Amino acid sequence: MAICPGLPDPKRVNRALFGAWYEEDIYDRFCTGLPRVMRAFRRRIPRVMRERGVIFIHVPRVAGTSICRALYGEAGTRHHSMRYYRALDPAFCAATPSFALLRDPVDRFASAFFFIRAGGTPVCRLSQVFVKQTAHIETVDDYLDFLESRSDLDLDFTMRPQSWFVCDLATGAPLVDELFLYGEDDARLAAWLARHGVEELPWLNRAKRSALWLTPRQRRRIERLYAGDFALIESVRAGVRSAWSVAAE
Repeated sequence: MAICPGLPDPKRVNRALFGAWYEEDIYDRFCTGLPRVMRAFRRRIPRVMRERGVIFIHVPRVAGTSICRALYGEAGTRHHSMRYYRALDPAFCAATPSFALLRDPVDRFASAFFFIRAGGTPVCRLSQVFVKQTAHIETVDDYLDFLESRSDLDLDFTMRPQSWFVCDLATGAPLVDELFLYGEDDARLAAWLARHGVEELPWLNRAKRSALWLTPRQRRRIERLYAGDFALIESVRAGVRSAWSVAAE
């Protein structure tokens, strides 16, 4: 969103008033603190999402922009968590299939690193707040230091754990019906999307990147940062869903 000269950056206003840079985070905080109040905002669920009859949770740097465009057109969807939709309209979420796409955490880390170094892509620019905060980042260790020094709400969406978007934060249980792994479940995902009227995906928001060589120590740091994502993805690979499904009820 463009900022008019002389007016404060809305993200800085959000931060000053609510302790969060992004509007999505303000609502997400209310999901657990004031769940009944959140139901008054059920109209915030996009009409095209209701018409499509499917909820897609957009995890950044996991081909989500392409899926959003295919499902919802130009209206798209923002980076709301599944907690947000469940708080807004529990009945809609219970009756509507939901899904998300996950990516190997090391591969996603590399994608996010190059995305941030470039200030985003032509389709999706990095917020100016984080452009300024990450201007000093030149190396992988710079980026790791930055991530390790901050909480999730102090990070841009591209830097957060994937589990933040799709899981119950208290239990770690997935809240979406289907989880697909980027580059591993392509055929299953294509068949699932076809059942919902999507035959072909555009390729959008692709970041330019080179090979990223990581030292063993850097990999261990990534594993610590995204431990929940590694566990979640291994569980998806193993097909362990039933126990989580019961816990999430």
